[in-house]
Amino acid sequence: MKIQLAALSLALVAVLAPAQAAWQDSPEVKALYEKAKAEGKVMIWGTQQGEVDWVPKAFNAMFPGINVEWIGDNDIATKAIAEARAGRHQIDVFWHSLTGVLPLVQRDLLAVVDWAPFGVTKATLAFDSKAAYTSNIAYVLAYNSELVKKEDLPKRWDELADPKYKGKLTASLFLLPRLTGALSLPWGTDKAIQLVRDLNKNEILLTRSPREPILNSGERLFSVGEVDNLTRRWGRSGLKIAYVVPEPVVLGQFVSTVMAKAPNPNAARLLAGFLATPEGKKAREEATSATDLSAAGTGDFAKLVNSGKLQVVHDTQDVMEKREQAIKDLGPIVAGQR
Repeated sequence: MKIQLAALSLALVAVLAPAQAAWQDSPEVKALYEKAKAEGKVMIWGTQQGEVDWVPKAFNAMFPGINVEWIGDNDIATKAIAEARAGRHQIDVFWHSLTGVLPLVQRDLLAVVDWAPFGVTKATLAFDSKAAYTSNIAYVLAYNSELVKKEDLPKRWDELADPKYKGKLTASLFLLPRLTGALSLPWGTDKAIQLVRDLNKNEILLTRSPREPILNSGERLFSVGEVDNLTRRWGRSGLKIAYVVPEPVVLGQFVSTVMAKAPNPNAARLLAGFLATPEGKKAREEATSATDLSAAGTGDFAKLVNSGKLQVVHDTQDVMEKREQAIKDLGPIVAGQR
């Protein structure tokens, strides 16, 4: 019996040993960590405070001894370009969507990174290894969960043209062009513009202010083109807000990048690589509710998105320039300037 147990133990060790050889234990990552500790700090810029303020704690739990500074702002791409033009180089890691990163790629402001030591595959890289996939967003229709009946929830975005939604809609002036711009890819520009016109006919309230108080109070019942993880946080905080995901499902792909002239290049590569690992993605999901909806995603919605059962507008490198141009074209129409 003892011999059998000993044999079983050895077999388990043999099976488990490869799984224990995690990416953070590789010689390459360990050497990079030592160099990063010598630099002592790293700066990350992200799209808003809630998307990056969790990074120092999560990163230092695995790699202590490196001070992580952050800035969260929707205009970080513009600011990063201005910084580079002025010869100021304080940014190490730049975290944004594919389309948000594109202006930096076009100006050759990003470094080529060897992501292999972090276990990141080529299928989840973009811009010739200058960016690695981290997480996604899905554009959703948020609604007041107490005042809206389930039968009034649309299954498709174009159903919002129905007059029954008149006076009940609100949207972000920043997010709505991004939703409708992406919808123009499968629909064509004319249909996307028509949706904007129909939303205006239904007296949609466009604002740069937070929409959650508007929904929670019942002033407006639906918010068009919200971001799924932010809407989940509203509901979990006790607000009377839920959401549905109409088709076509519109996704945004966020990526981790390293600035070509990062002042702390080793710490920058270590942090950017961490953000693209399963551990980094899990930390982001726990902090922000943002999930990985790519083919590598393991959640139920990720599996549904990649099942072929839904019409999905993916955010990929081959369509991003067309998608970005559509956003620019539809922005003035959404704002009523054209």
